Amino acid sequence: MFKDKDVFLFDLDGTLLSIEAEEFLKYYFGALSADFEDLCADQKEFVKLLMASTEKMIRNDGSRSNQEAFMEAFMEKMEIKNQAEAEKIKERFDQFYQTKFTALDKYFELDRETPAEIIKHLKNQGKKLVLATNPLFPKEAVAARLSWIGIEAEDFELLTHYENMSYAKPNPNYYREILEKIDAEPDNCLMIGNDLKEDAVASELGIKTLIISDKLIEREDSDYPVAWQGSLKEFKELIKEEI
Repeated sequence: MFKDKDVFLFDLDGTLLSIEAEEFLKYYFGALSADFEDLCADQKEFVKLLMASTEKMIRNDGSRSNQEAFMEAFMEKMEIKNQAEAEKIKERFDQFYQTKFTALDKYFELDRETPAEIIKHLKNQGKKLVLATNPLFPKEAVAARLSWIGIEAEDFELLTHYENMSYAKPNPNYYREILEKIDAEPDNCLMIGNDLKEDAVASELGIKTLIISDKLIEREDSDYPVAWQGSLKEFKELIKEEI
């Protein structure tokens, strides 16, 4: 399975980071809505606004960064037309991700050993690593979540985030964009994730997909081929045996 595979693409949430998506969003939205309470006192309404703006990122067509797609939608829904005011809002988002977001790990029980062992082993074997997390957050937020499990952003040749990507999962163009950035061929890559649609869709490009089943996500139309499926600990043992 690993023969001639030099590039390993890893999903983050539910794969390396053992967090249930709904649980994470509860604390994330709670912290962010509290930080923007002066702009929108109704927390439920603010979360709806965030979700709608995030959907714009997910549907981004490659014509701009995901960050630009999100901010444009957010400002429009908040009826913010003044450019200076919009810049201040953007700075507030940046500040939130650099401070309060980084402390959210206190709410979760995390496996801090297995993910770090996997990354260390693959690096020691000279493999090229990509953090192929859905690029809906800034780089600081992605790096913060990696730090929760003892992994450094510098361990990866590429981290996908909303500043450097213009597509999102499950759009196959997200994976094409990664391949272009790292100058790799799909048959030289493996995608490791927990989502039978958003991660396994990489198979459309010829990237074999391995599914981590600890936090498995099944969706409609998720009948993509999977080369292997098992727990993160089983994956760790597998690569130590075969690589």
